[in-house]
Amino acid sequence: MPASNAGQLSDVAQVALRWLGNIYIGPLAVFFCTLILMLVFGGPLVGWLRRKRWRKDSETWTVREDTPDTHQAKQGTPSMGGIGIVGSAIFAFLALVTAVFSLFQVGFGQRQSLAAAMTTSWPHLTASLALVPLTVGLFALLGFADDWSKASGRGGLRARAKFLGQVALAVGFVGAWLVLIVTQSFQGVRFVFIDVAGALRAGGTPQLLLLLIVLSLVVVATSNAVNLTDGIDGLAAGLAVQVGFAFLLCGSYIAPGEIGLISTIFWMALGGACLGFLNFNRYPAKVFMGDTGSLAIGAALGVGAILNKAVFLLPFIGFIYFVEMLSVVAQVLWFKWTRRTSGEGKRLLRRAPLHHHFELAGWSEWRVVLTFWAVNAATTLLGLMLWNNELLPHWPN
Repeated sequence: MPASNAGQLSDVAQVALRWLGNIYIGPLAVFFCTLILMLVFGGPLVGWLRRKRWRKDSETWTVREDTPDTHQAKQGTPSMGGIGIVGSAIFAFLALVTAVFSLFQVGFGQRQSLAAAMTTSWPHLTASLALVPLTVGLFALLGFADDWSKASGRGGLRARAKFLGQVALAVGFVGAWLVLIVTQSFQGVRFVFIDVAGALRAGGTPQLLLLLIVLSLVVVATSNAVNLTDGIDGLAAGLAVQVGFAFLLCGSYIAPGEIGLISTIFWMALGGACLGFLNFNRYPAKVFMGDTGSLAIGAALGVGAILNKAVFLLPFIGFIYFVEMLSVVAQVLWFKWTRRTSGEGKRLLRRAPLHHHFELAGWSEWRVVLTFWAVNAATTLLGLMLWNNELLPHWPN
């Protein structure tokens, strides 16, 4: 290639790299990429799931027994749509990373290698980029195991096994994140959110252990919260779109290259996939995301909050998720308490989670979903206002 053409290509690559490295353009690029992927491949995915016959004795796709009677009309609606959500998000994320790396090499040519330019080691860079998609992917696999067990007539994973799996994956994520911080070798890119290395030198192992426990519980809680919310057409997926944009806005202070930006990019990929998924999941749903999607999205919620130092923002951007989870906890505790004190267990709600309570009160599914979306949008705006005015702690910090 002539030197002039090579120089022009190099200049174009550097401009493209600056655009893709922008804190808004990169995330928005993967958002629209996954949106298109889901709109294009969602139909074939739904058709493939409909044709699956893992259960020989009866219908593969059955409705849960604890849902209102109106949900019996959904018998035969396939689940496991989370395969498309998580799969398209990981694909778009990897495509963006590959594009950035390729443009970096072209833009700098022989003058400067990528590793030298970023002043970091390849193993550390690879681990940092892989941490979020790997964690979300593993939660998706756990959910898929539960969905497949139900679809094949085995009744799903046992509650204890499922919970222990969530705990193990959450501890693995937080532990890996702490290791990345301790071993960080970035000079030009800020990766340190807490002075872990300093804490270790000062004998702060108990504090780090407490941090590991607390943050692991955050991931487990968010994973279960989204899982419980996913019981009505379109609700969980629509809320996830809001969460994606919330992380984009609350992460606007992050410097390019910081690990929080990586989680924001991945969350926008999930947000775009969920928006495309709504084309098939809105009422009346043609497919459900299943535990494959809900456990993964829930884990991504906790992971994103941790990496963006936004744990105290979680109750605002994930308000409905947590209300749904707390409604189940309150229902169970109230039933046990009244049975213990009066000999007869009583219900606090008509049925939990909370969306079923309103359904049994006569609300249509679509009315419940729109109302919950609107409430969560309001709490998200409130949380972002508090966040931007630094009235909410930026933690872990």
